[in-house]
Amino acid sequence: MTIENANRLAEMRRAHGLSQEELAEKLNISRQAVSKWERAESSPDTDNLIALAQLYSVSLDVLLGLQLPEPSCAQEAAEYEAVGEESAEETEASEEANVCEESEMPVDDDPLPHGSYYEHVQQKAAREKERRRMHFPYPLVVVLAYLMLGFCFHLWHPGWIIFLTIPLFYLPDHERRPLRLLGNPVMVTIIYLLLGLQCGWWHPGWLVFFLIPLLNAAQR
Repeated sequence: MTIENANRLAEMRRAHGLSQEELAEKLNISRQAVSKWERAESSPDTDNLIALAQLYSVSLDVLLGLQLPEPSCAQEAAEYEAVGEESAEETEASEEANVCEESEMPVDDDPLPHGSYYEHVQQKAAREKERRRMHFPYPLVVVLAYLMLGFCFHLWHPGWIIFLTIPLFYLPDHERRPLRLLGNPVMVTIIYLLLGLQCGWWHPGWLVFFLIPLLNAAQR
């Protein structure tokens, strides 16, 4: 992340009247992450870049400073009106604005929902990803893996622990981020069982359960 890009992100946030905390809440991240972006200490990942472009209603090229933002059709019509064009020219400008708006609409069999084009694309991709995951036969994969561990490596115990990963696989995307996942009760239980069964650390291994409230509080 360059200083120019960091400054651009800060300017866009302020232009939309958002504080760092408000932006972090909209993106479901921490305020510290937003602060690091604007200090050029880290860069947003692809998902967050798309979310920022959607929130600010700009293209990714504009967001990354690869091109200047082009005036919207509404702005062009306003400029015609500001210079006092005659009524016939204003009508022509209005028609051009309508044509421009129609050209920006993506071709799709389903009607666009309310919101920007980026929001529509992101929601459609998320729904498709969720659909594929829900239809994936992950429990069957776990059963096959357990049988392989048992017959090939005699790990019937503690190999059964892999069955606990089934509910984790079907969590929503926002719950599958590393910190969210590490604060999930099922994941913490898996960690505790591995510490106890493999290392004999039943005590003080139980301390890992304190990760649940600590990490959940840190995500707020």
